[in-house]
Amino acid sequence: MLHIHGNGRQFRLPQNLAAWALASAWRGTALYPLAGPAALTGRTTVGELTGLDGDLVRHARAVAQTVRETLTEWRGRPPVSNKAAISELPAYAARDISASK
Repeated sequence: MLHIHGNGRQFRLPQNLAAWALASAWRGTALYPLAGPAALTGRTTVGELTGLDGDLVRHARAVAQTVRETLTEWRGRPPVSNKAAISELPAYAARDISASK
């Protein structure tokens, strides 16, 4: 589960691209922008919160690292458009998740 402030954008909290890319990859589609700090937890089969399993920890770490590297790269070579950026990050995140399985 991804826990994030429901009104983060309204309160002008900074975008959380790592959480957005991870959630978008998990859902298989680019989601609405996420803003503010995020917490990741696991969930039991009955819906209770629990710690993350090893796969989910690997997913989160890999995607966060890729987002950092991509943003660094974009400083020197920005994406051609916002649409391209919105496609690029979730694609990288999906690749990271499939590679960490």
